[in-house]
Amino acid sequence: MFEEVTKAEMPEWIKNPAEFDIHDVLKDSLYYPACGHDGHPVEYFMGNVHSFVYVDYSISRENLLEEIANKGFRGYRVIHQLPISESQLAPNGWRIRVTPDRAEYHHPDHYSDVFEKPFAEWFIFERTEEYGEDHNPSRFSLLFICADGAAAYQALYLENRIAPKILAIIQPGEAFGCNWTDFTRRWQIMARSVFYGTNPLPEYVINGGIGRSEFYRAPIWPEYSEFVKKFNIGAKYFRIWKRSVREGKDFS
Repeated sequence: MFEEVTKAEMPEWIKNPAEFDIHDVLKDSLYYPACGHDGHPVEYFMGNVHSFVYVDYSISRENLLEEIANKGFRGYRVIHQLPISESQLAPNGWRIRVTPDRAEYHHPDHYSDVFEKPFAEWFIFERTEEYGEDHNPSRFSLLFICADGAAAYQALYLENRIAPKILAIIQPGEAFGCNWTDFTRRWQIMARSVFYGTNPLPEYVINGGIGRSEFYRAPIWPEYSEFVKKFNIGAKYFRIWKRSVREGKDFS
């Protein structure tokens, strides 16, 4: 947890998990599109949030479950796991609000050969007995969805009129990572989805990745220009930015 980012109390639905409720899972969450197998946001932002929503169209259900079984999160075990249907993710259905345009790098199907069969899996993790509060909070939620990051943002957050507390744009793969668009570009579909209409906006944006720290010195979007903190994890460098504009304005 970072002291510079507002702390969150663990919600009751994580303390006593029962039925899946998409509104609970999305509220005050961290959203990480094009996540790969990167567990660092969970490790470093647990306590700032307790619900993590990971999205990546190149990871199969079998691959995800194998990764969690063999590596998982240090000091945590799965205590609750459910496959989640499309109707549970968008109970009222969903419509496309923002479409690709010529500003995108490629057509949405450009990397269709790496697309896996869509699925969603929900987990509650609990800290194991050998670790204490100094390790990290006792529980957290992880919803993993095999889908496109921009489309999933629309289906989840726009459809439910909710914003994640933190949006993680971390080496999203526009160069060699099989991402058809660039999540860092303000005029491309990820940002246009976030700023659609008068939908609530994330409080923070994380940007970073492999390379020199200077690569990530400037904010990726002008609406997030209040510098909060910089940090590195090995050869990866990150900066946290806070929203510097008020909500309520139509940015679309």
